[in-house]
Amino acid sequence: MKLSVKKDNNMEGDRPKRIPCPEGVHKGVCVDVEDMGWINGKFGWKGFIKLYFEAIVEDEDGNEKALLVKTRRTNAVISGGSRKSNLYTMLEGWIGDGFTNEEEFDFSDLIGLPATLIVEEDSFINDKKEEINYAFVSVVKKCKDKVKPSGLWTALTEREDYIKPAHSAVGEGPPEAIAEREEKRLEAAAKREAKNNEPAKKEDGDDVPF
Repeated sequence: MKLSVKKDNNMEGDRPKRIPCPEGVHKGVCVDVEDMGWINGKFGWKGFIKLYFEAIVEDEDGNEKALLVKTRRTNAVISGGSRKSNLYTMLEGWIGDGFTNEEEFDFSDLIGLPATLIVEEDSFINDKKEEINYAFVSVVKKCKDKVKPSGLWTALTEREDYIKPAHSAVGEGPPEAIAEREEKRLEAAAKREAKNNEPAKKEDGDDVPF
């Protein structure tokens, strides 16, 4: 006996297929913060985090539904000379700059906070040479409305397959990252010293004594 099974296009395996968040401005709420640890990229070692939101979107019938949308991975440093960083700008526009007064900012405090989200779309080519479209949060602003999480999202740290990064993104990082920062610090100090030791330039002028 043969059993015919009809494929459900709304399913991915045994889970409902995730509906992508449309572009635009949406009210939403932060539901998770992912500590991605330290990654060695083309600009050297950096600690990264990613913020997860539920955006509130109306369907064709005018019913509201919560759709998951994330930020791109973002350098986790927000103190010292990082006031121009993408993460600093995002937090400042969302919760103000009061977080800079805290000795250690706890990113988990962002979970449950309402936000106004600007969602954009982009694409990339995967290993199979396929173009993959995705949505991401590009800007986070304050939201006057009260928005509560739907409760459908399970925090990454509470999942059975969760693996804690070897070095937290908000820590000093692996030995390689620490050594890289020290090397850059020494190089910058050497450049400053060399500049300070440069002979003073003679000003252009007229040597005729009158």
